[in-house]
Parts: sequence; C-alpha cells; structure tokens
Amino acid sequence: MKKISLLIVLFPLLLKAQENKDSLSTNKKVAAVTNNHGKNILKMNLSSLALNNYHFTFERQLGKHISLSLGYRYMPNANLPYQDQLKSSFDLGSFDIGNFKMGGYAITPELRFYLSKRKDMRGFYIAPYARYTHFDVNTPVTYTTTVVAPPNPPQTVSKTAPFSGNINAFSGGIMFGMQYNLAKQVVLDIWLIGAHYGNSNGDAIATFNPPLSNNPPAPGYDSEQQSLQKAINNINAKPFSITGKVDASGSFATLNASGPWIGLRGLGLNVGFRF
Repeated sequence: MKKISLLIVLFPLLLKAQENKDSLSTNKKVAAVTNNHGKNILKMNLSSLALNNYHFTFERQLGKHISLSLGYRYMPNANLPYQDQLKSSFDLGSFDIGNFKMGGYAITPELRFYLSKRKDMRGFYIAPYARYTHFDVNTPVTYTTTVVAPPNPPQTVSKTAPFSGNINAFSGGIMFGMQYNLAKQVVLDIWLIGAHYGNSNGDAIATFNPPLSNNPPAPGYDSEQQSLQKAINNINAKPFSITGKVDASGSFATLNASGPWIGLRGLGLNVGFRF
C-alpha cells in the first residue's frame, strides 16, 4: 500500500519531467532546422569578369568555424591588359609585349577560419591557401637582320620569332575576407586583401620553315641566326631569368624562363548558393 501511495505522489513529477525532456528535444530540433542553412556553398567571382577571368569556388564546412574550399579560375587566351603601363614601367628589350598573349587556369585549395561566434560560415575569416597556376603563352620576339639583294645595298629588316609554350607556378599565401547571407540560400563573399608568393618556370619554342640562315649576307654582317640570338640575349624581364638558344640547324629556337611568382587577391565580390 505504501508503494502504491508513493507512485501516486511521484507520478505527476515523472510526467512533468518527461514533458520537459520532450519540449527540450523539440526545441533543439527546431533550432537545428532554423540554423541549418546548408554546409556547402557554390560561388562565382563577379569582379574577375572585368579581367576576362571566370572564377568558381566550392566551399564545404568542416567544423563549427572551419571550412575547406576549392577554387578554379579560367582565362581564355588573350592579349595582356594594361600594356601601356607595362611598356612604360619595364624595359623589355626585344620582347614584343604588344603581341604577347596568354590564357590558362589556376587551382586554389583554401582553408578558412571564421572568427565569428556563428557556426555557419559567416563573418570575418582568415584563409591560408595554396595555388597552382598554368598559362599557355605566345611570346613573340622581334629581331632585326640584314638582307642583301644585289645590286641593291644591304638593307635592315625587322622580323618576328613566334615563340609559344607554357608557364607553371606553385605558390602559397593568405587572405582576409568577410562572408554574409543575403538570403536564406544566397551568400556574398568579399575578398578584402590577400597575397601569395612562390616559384615559376616555363618553356617556349619557335619553329622556322625555311630554316634561319647561318651564313652572313655580306662581310661584317650577322647571319639571321646570330641576329635572333642577340635579340634573345637582349630580353629583359626581371625579376624573371630568361635564357634561349637558336638551334644550329636554324629550324627552331627555344626560350626558358624561371623566377618568383607573386600575386595579389582582393576586392573580390563573390555571389554564391548555399545548399
């Protein structure tokens, strides 16, 4: 009888405790649904379009304040922007920057640390990253050679050696930015400032048909092979080191480049979809 009386007394308390437990579980589920904006974001960089670049990034949340992203940038083969500024700033020697063309891609893995108290990839972040860059390049080199057509006197003519090849670079850096939700599934990612540093190397080749002559057109004049070799030696693209050689057959010539690879990231506006 005492046990039955005790159960009658404790039953309302047990029922209340169960109600509180169920209510707390429901609140947690509601909060989880409310705060679950998706752990993946696919973004496009709008500001890069001004430089004829197409940049996409996929970001995946790893922890409360950490995410991993992978960026891919593609640039179609085109002339360099800001050619006038480059010509006025650098003495490039025989390098014909006006007809220089390049295009390629870059792959950028990035680890983000969000400093905000929020747990959904929002707020100010610090992002160390690595980058692999590949460019296909067309690098014309101008040179002058002497042509003799008797009975006319020797004449100096300008020619172009059409070098083409590629450049590869590996670099690492750090970037600072801020990310916000514009809507439940729309994200704005702002790159504030960042920079990377690494090394690069490249090779290019020019072929000639008919081959360049190695015979001087007249006593005291350089042959066409010698003229091109002097032009290659005169290329100045510091801080890059560029060397090259005209093959003895005159059928082709090569260029080799190496040097530091420095890049800036910033003022980037990325719009993304969260899912």
